[in-house]
Amino acid sequence: MTDPEETIGLESADPRQLPLDDAAIPDGDLAALLEALLLVAPEPTSLEQLALGCGVSPERVAGVLPGLEADQTRGWVILRHQGRLQLATAPRFANQVRQFLGLEREAKLTGASLETLAIVAYRQPVTRAEVEAIRGVDCSGVLANLHGRGLIDAIGRLPVIGNPIQYGTTPDFLRHFGLRSLDDLPPLGSVGGMDGLELLEQTAAAALEELGTSADPDRDTSMSGGATEATAEPPQAL
Repeated sequence: MTDPEETIGLESADPRQLPLDDAAIPDGDLAALLEALLLVAPEPTSLEQLALGCGVSPERVAGVLPGLEADQTRGWVILRHQGRLQLATAPRFANQVRQFLGLEREAKLTGASLETLAIVAYRQPVTRAEVEAIRGVDCSGVLANLHGRGLIDAIGRLPVIGNPIQYGTTPDFLRHFGLRSLDDLPPLGSVGGMDGLELLEQTAAAALEELGTSADPDRDTSMSGGATEATAEPPQAL
């Protein structure tokens, strides 16, 4: 077994100790090295960190990664999220992996959760007020539930009065739905003859305009009809 102290530390690697030499590693070996680094990386890593660990240029890594991602014979896939990469088990083996690890199947998401999650996925970064403007009901409990399951996270604050939290999806969201990146999200259909994404944009824009005059859009409110999840508080800080 490899000594942990001998494992390349991607976060602390010193570029002076890893001179760039694109000619030193052939593409086949570079692909295998990238696979090894992604396997031992303790958290999602950037393309620049991978290049540093390999001792090659980021452009060289970027040129080799598509070949790894296109390989359908592996039991893993490369996830891309917010400029970072990590390995995950291939979605087609989800049932076998779950059975091997003795994991129970997760409870299914409710309709309210799926609606809210779709809005966050397609509109991120998005505030609670924007989500509520689109759904027409209070969504604090639903957002807290999705955050507790690791499918969304607070990724910023909108620079308006009250600085409301902005939500985005997480790598767990990609794994949950078997996506490699947000680019794999299916296109939205039409609603009343209008493009679904355009409708989301217009509704969210109206909510943002209202936020500009609201004293505190993330204030506590009671649950209203339609939302059926726990009323735990959403995250209040990054």
